[in-house]
Amino acid sequence: FVQRPEDIEEIRAIIDERIPPSSGRFQPSVMAKIEKPSCFEGDNLERIVDLCDGIMVARGDLGVECPPEDVPILQKTIIDECRKQGRPVVVATQMLESMIESPTPTRAEASDVATAIYDGADAIMLSAESAAGKYPEESVAMQQRIINRVEGDPHYRNYLNSFDQIPDDTPTEALIVAARQISQSIQAKCIATFSLRGSTVLKASKFRPTTPIMAICPFVEKARQLTLAWGVYPDLPTTQFGFNGIVDYDDNEGDDEETGMTADGLPTNDLDLVMRNACRAALKKGLVNDANDAIVVTAGLPFNSPGVANMLRITCPSDFR
Repeated sequence: FVQRPEDIEEIRAIIDERIPPSSGRFQPSVMAKIEKPSCFEGDNLERIVDLCDGIMVARGDLGVECPPEDVPILQKTIIDECRKQGRPVVVATQMLESMIESPTPTRAEASDVATAIYDGADAIMLSAESAAGKYPEESVAMQQRIINRVEGDPHYRNYLNSFDQIPDDTPTEALIVAARQISQSIQAKCIATFSLRGSTVLKASKFRPTTPIMAICPFVEKARQLTLAWGVYPDLPTTQFGFNGIVDYDDNEGDDEETGMTADGLPTNDLDLVMRNACRAALKKGLVNDANDAIVVTAGLPFNSPGVANMLRITCPSDFR
């Protein structure tokens, strides 16, 4: 039970001891379940969110530790802080509780699930409904129906836009905000973000763009984690060339012009290769359907620069026929 920021610092220290950052091995991410009143004392919540990779609003235990009438307010407080810092937040516990025994939820439960989505949660989670209930498939289907209905409601976008998200004074966030505005202005089909550690992708998700975010990441562990973030569709390249972040979706060998590679296995034109791969990935995931669909691409140059985004381009699949 996380109660103080020091609890997360202790976990981080244990991870660093067993898997040193210098080892090059993948470190597990840390998600804190917020379920104790002490998490809301002073600046504890702000510091806990800052130290974690994600947050879970554990409403069941939170309702035991706090008065029931406080839980909805605390839920919104946690979600707002996570949105402010760009951390994925999951709302869980008793979402469709009656579906443990019944094939349909109560209207109050449907409204509760919808409220979590309107609040801006990155994900909502079933518990006993799908783990031990009599109607697991129906529970999942019902939750998905509610998600689809809410996200198709014009009020949903109004609620998201009402959150006053102020970007940091960093080049990366400035570029991400620009990508969001450009994608909306030109009605782009997606924002394609090349990322090694996922930080740029999370910044893009933080600002809740009107278009999907395609995260092209060469590390399977990080790509899986990014599925939790709002609006993100991770794509794992089929072939990777070292740690330079340059990827190629061609399965067949070919000459330099076809593969974009020199005889030494190095990209002949890094930027063109990035743009081409963004188009291929978007087509593969079904985010674009027409050769003239616009894609806004962000990346960091040089490519071996984790956490840096300094390049923004507009492209479409027809550019690389």
